[in-house]
Amino acid sequence: KPMNKTDKRSRKTVCAIQSATLLLLCTHRIDEIKIIDLCTSADINRTTFYLHYRCIPDILRALRSEIIDRIFAESEALIDFSEPTDPLPFLNVCTEVLSSYPNFESFVQRSSTAEFFLTALKNEFSKKLADRYRLQYGNDMANFSHVLRFLTAGVLDTYAEWLKSERSIPFSEVIEPCTPMIAAGLRCLARAIGE
Repeated sequence: KPMNKTDKRSRKTVCAIQSATLLLLCTHRIDEIKIIDLCTSADINRTTFYLHYRCIPDILRALRSEIIDRIFAESEALIDFSEPTDPLPFLNVCTEVLSSYPNFESFVQRSSTAEFFLTALKNEFSKKLADRYRLQYGNDMANFSHVLRFLTAGVLDTYAEWLKSERSIPFSEVIEPCTPMIAAGLRCLARAIGE
């Protein structure tokens, strides 16, 4: 598990490790990457690596958690299931967070590990949304977790497909026609709160 240090040097090291991992995964399977090669690519030593992570899969797990935490932190005011509003600002936060990671786009485009990573990201994000819903409103999510999964998967799949395309159109324009469907899903959740 990565250290919970927030100082600039530690954050810089974690970013270098994440970036090097994503870059190496563009040309290698995860089981082909050696810690020493990752350390060389990230310009760190093995001791520094082991201060933050136990193994390479830990980096991807921590990266998924970090992405989800950042999306929630940066969109706190934009998520309200009881009064759904235009979902586009929230979707923009999601894509801004994802695109802020160096080599993430190349990773999605070229890595054989990307599909597994994105599926796990969808699952974890949907779970966090459902947990937040339960905590905030106390409703049973059994009947509505599929709506959250649909919304999460739809947005992330659309983003991944856009990354694999020529990207001649900004993502905000690609996702904009989808926002009525997302808004309808949010209204479904809002109705569930009122029941």
